[in-house]
Amino acid sequence: MNECPEVVGMMSAAIEGGGSLDAAVREVAAGGPERSSAIFREAVFMADARVAGDVKSAMGEALSKVPESAAPFKRALRMVFAASESPSRSEKKRMLDGASEIALGGLRDLGEAYGSSLNAPCMAVFGLGIMVPMVLMSILPMLSMGGVFGPSPVDSGAVAVLTIAVIPCAILSLSLSIRSRNPFAPPAGGRAGLAGLALLSAAPLSAILWAATGDAASSVMAASAAAGILTFALMAGGARRERARAARESMLRESVFDLGGRLIAGENFEAAARGAVGERRGCARVAESLSRELHLCRGDVRGALERALGPISGQMAGVFCRIQRSSEKDSRDAGRLAVSIGRQLQDQDSVRKAINNRLKSMTDMMTGTAAVFAPLVLGLSVSMLAPVSRAMGGAGFGGASAVLSVYLAELCVLMALLTSHLGGGSGAREAAFRASAMLPVSMAVFFACSRLSL
Repeated sequence: MNECPEVVGMMSAAIEGGGSLDAAVREVAAGGPERSSAIFREAVFMADARVAGDVKSAMGEALSKVPESAAPFKRALRMVFAASESPSRSEKKRMLDGASEIALGGLRDLGEAYGSSLNAPCMAVFGLGIMVPMVLMSILPMLSMGGVFGPSPVDSGAVAVLTIAVIPCAILSLSLSIRSRNPFAPPAGGRAGLAGLALLSAAPLSAILWAATGDAASSVMAASAAAGILTFALMAGGARRERARAARESMLRESVFDLGGRLIAGENFEAAARGAVGERRGCARVAESLSRELHLCRGDVRGALERALGPISGQMAGVFCRIQRSSEKDSRDAGRLAVSIGRQLQDQDSVRKAINNRLKSMTDMMTGTAAVFAPLVLGLSVSMLAPVSRAMGGAGFGGASAVLSVYLAELCVLMALLTSHLGGGSGAREAAFRASAMLPVSMAVFFACSRLSL
């Protein structure tokens, strides 16, 4: 379902440009999204091997294997099939617009259902991340008060294992479950690289500082904060470049409308593409690169488009190539195709933004929990229990600050992993960058709250 709007858009572009259903199916099979292209390749193979009578029959058999949870995907494609057979141009366009609406509506419903399903697991993560460690830290001194309650069934070692190992494993399991059900998660990718590995320096640095100072809690907090600051500094440049690339991609998506208007007005494709891209203020370098590639391409216009636009967005390079192929037959038809594609891209962006805005409250809550709320609550718990421990002659959990420091560092990494996927990111790079931003804040809050004199 996540790929459905793009698939419908590709097929609509091919059919509106004068292509047949066979050509549209083969285009998706060759260059479509990963999961959908596998279905389309199977249909193409069945048609070519004469297992099915034609591509439409082969697609019908392939779609029968799609699960019922993706029913809008099947309905949208069947409407595209019907549109390809319509002799009326206006009727064909109406049916293709209807297929696009079905795809976007299905995606919107899927996003709303996924957002609603996050309430229970996110509350479970919240409870495990804050309430359980706080209760463990609070109950141990009570159980140790002069043996009033008899031998304590839970000692400090068991509490440390529960806090550092068992609770993070439970949170990780919940996070992976949430991640596996995310219909908008892109394919895994983006290794953290050497900059991301700087986060791992927190462990040896903690050991060195502990050996030098003898204060385990302060050593863990200082090392974690230093590792986070170092990682953030090393990755900030790459994050800025990625934001700039995403902004240029958004401008290219907007330029498709302008490209269509220029083609309808009678401009040739090369001039229209240069003008549409060059009008965007942030795309000056892209327009310069495109102009240079078109000047040197010696007729290989598609290769020039891929070289100029591919590094910014492979999808937009493909869109421009499809419009260019249509312009070889009729410039004005290509302009109408560009306007149609631009509208589809705009509709897709509006749906995805609405879904991301719905999920943003969840990601903000998780980030705030790891960076501020959890260290605040746990730090104040340590401060409040310190007088109780002193009153009992030191009974209780003396290493609470050190254990909680390690736990909070783990919590930042786990929440970074979860929120990076909820926010549409992928891979270890974005998770490492988010963790590097949360770690110094979390350690500073915990240090300040746990050192309060009560």
